[in-house]
Amino acid sequence: MSEPRFFSLDYVEQAVLPDGTPVQLRLIRPEDKELLRAGFDRLSPASRYARFLAPKLSLSDDELRYLCDLDHETHLAIGAVRDGATVDAPPLGLGIARFIRLPALHNTAEAAIAVADEAQHQGLGRLLFLRLIAAAAERGVERFRCEVLGTNAGMAALLAQISPDRSIEVGGGVMSIEIALPNVTPTAPPADDLLQSPMYRLFRAAAQNAVEWTDAVRNLWRR
Repeated sequence: MSEPRFFSLDYVEQAVLPDGTPVQLRLIRPEDKELLRAGFDRLSPASRYARFLAPKLSLSDDELRYLCDLDHETHLAIGAVRDGATVDAPPLGLGIARFIRLPALHNTAEAAIAVADEAQHQGLGRLLFLRLIAAAAERGVERFRCEVLGTNAGMAALLAQISPDRSIEVGGGVMSIEIALPNVTPTAPPADDLLQSPMYRLFRAAAQNAVEWTDAVRNLWRR
């Protein structure tokens, strides 16, 4: 019999951002659709474009079902919600991290993280990054994969510094990058050296729209 998982539907974690905002982390549930819709509606046009590389005004019902009705085995998402909701301050989605396992490569998954505009630069992305890695490893995922256009000059300097434990394939104008997951415990605190990790820098580049992702990566949010 397998051991109980730390990141189960019972998982709840409280944290306080540097600006004093209390947040709660937990797995995304089907009833979070309206919370996710409201969070998308609050994103600035620039943040929406960074996620989809195209103007996008709303999330469809089909997209919300795809993003919230999860098995948390092949498709897992961890959400961060403002804690301490009241009548004057209802629940507010502040961030989300997800991975989607590749069907042909059981130990490899695509991953993405998004943080609401008002919660950026508060360390929430780092915290979600750590928890996503730990949850993925708990399910047997060993590597995260990203795909960028092979002509993407903005990736050259970053890829030159990525750790030896990675693989890069180029074909058909697409560069596929796989990076082994670091060893992270489910309760590890964010550390300054995390900022220098190649995988975290890759995630930051994605969040800042600093690289040209392929449709496969953009579809993490809209398929």
